[in-house]
Amino acid sequence: IGSLSSDRERGVVLARSIGTRRVWCEAKPNAAWKRVLGGRVVALSQRASIVPLALANDERSFFAEIYSKDYSGVIKVDARNSRYTKIKRFANPATYQATGHFDGRWLVWAENHSLSNLDDFTVWSWASHSGAVQRLGAATRSPSGEFWPSTFQAPVAHQGYAAREQGGPNGLGEIHVVNLATRRTRIVRRGHVEGPLLVNGPRVIWPESMKPDALTAMRTADARTGRIIATPRALRAVRGALWPASSGRSLMYATNGQTSLWWSPSLSVAAKRVFTGRSYSLLGIPFDETWLEYTTFGVPDNTYLADTVAGRYVRISRGGWAITDRKSVV
Repeated sequence: IGSLSSDRERGVVLARSIGTRRVWCEAKPNAAWKRVLGGRVVALSQRASIVPLALANDERSFFAEIYSKDYSGVIKVDARNSRYTKIKRFANPATYQATGHFDGRWLVWAENHSLSNLDDFTVWSWASHSGAVQRLGAATRSPSGEFWPSTFQAPVAHQGYAAREQGGPNGLGEIHVVNLATRRTRIVRRGHVEGPLLVNGPRVIWPESMKPDALTAMRTADARTGRIIATPRALRAVRGALWPASSGRSLMYATNGQTSLWWSPSLSVAAKRVFTGRSYSLLGIPFDETWLEYTTFGVPDNTYLADTVAGRYVRISRGGWAITDRKSVV
């Protein structure tokens, strides 16, 4: 895990830079980058298998799934000393895995139960202020006993709400929004929908195909009421977005078979294409960018960390992936 510098002035520069910078360029690591990338090895990862889920926004800890003889499940790791807090044990470590997100107060994650069928899952939350673990929902079955297909995308959390897509009959999916304090679930949309994101408001935004074979458009609802509202300006004209993600203020998504990466510092500013791959690319997504400066993305077989102010990115590893927030990367 490494540390990143951050200040408000860089955020101002960032907001201005979108109009002048177009395509990010790859940079060679200088002394500052090397200090970040040197970071420190999390000692726990040398004696157990751990997979990061989300950063805890405190510059020293992160959430992960761990697989060991003593305990396998979801944990919170203190990167300074490798001590960890157990959150929820996996019933079957041989097949269980998790994907999740943290909003600064609530961790939400999908617990997948099969290595061959990603439609078999349960969704959970953990409250950092109380330690309470709550079940938020689960996949449902068709009359034949098979699970309805759902989008393979982690649930997202922001400003006390969680959102996810869940498959149902006739090839239709549902956008579920949960008030994490009350655990009330609201279905805000049924249709040909894909995995959502949450932004400040809070508002939930998702891609939806409005007719057969049509590229998806972006739809928006108030997370608190479920009422359909105007989509933010940056997304109104977007079609065919893949893996859209937001820190709540910044925006990132892929198009063109995941070979093009688009980014904007604000939901009111149209995104610009910042990266184009030569062949099929599985692009990563940003997490919790408080000052919007850093993000990570992956192009097999490399993982990159981008400075969105400078418009440059640097390779940090071959394979794997990375998660960043305002001051840390893991």
